[in-house]
Amino acid sequence: MTRQFTLLILFTFVLIGCSSSKKLNLWTKQSKIGEVKKFESELNPDLEFIEMNVSLSESIFPRVKEFDMSKPLIVRREKTSLLPIYAEYFYSKSDSILRYISYDWENNRYGNYNDKKKDWEKQSTKLIEYNSEYERIKKQLIKEFNQPIKQDNGPQETKSDYGGPDYLSRNTIWESDKRFMKLNMIFGASTYRIRLYYYWK
Repeated sequence: MTRQFTLLILFTFVLIGCSSSKKLNLWTKQSKIGEVKKFESELNPDLEFIEMNVSLSESIFPRVKEFDMSKPLIVRREKTSLLPIYAEYFYSKSDSILRYISYDWENNRYGNYNDKKKDWEKQSTKLIEYNSEYERIKKQLIKEFNQPIKQDNGPQETKSDYGGPDYLSRNTIWESDKRFMKLNMIFGASTYRIRLYYYWK
């Protein structure tokens, strides 16, 4: 196991060196949702909006019960690296102010179950690539937001909270008086995803 992780780290650094220049294009300002739409449209005039009813839980956004949240603005960005990005912007109905943002690097995030199931086997062989992508994103976040308050050194074996199979995960956390931000990777148990989410306190 130790040898596998050593090789994983070595390959990760090689892959990061090849792809570290790809910009994340994150929206970080708490603003009206109209500004966010403009930002995404400037990144891609032909952007794809996804209509989905997605809700937030208190476990990921502790303030969710304080607001009457609108259906989120969800954008599927063009694939420029290992995985496509789904940007999800949650805002309050009364004032259209952004409250929570999630960026998900994931295949078929809103695809049907059968398509996703076919893809899981293929994704399950790409731990090195996922870890490399995680490190690439993390490196750029550190450059923009400084050092995190909590981070790991590689994928950690994680027990499911719901009685499912164990999986590998990674977590990096930034926190200030005004904002909470977490970069998370889940690899296994029918989920292959890297997610960055943050909210304003």
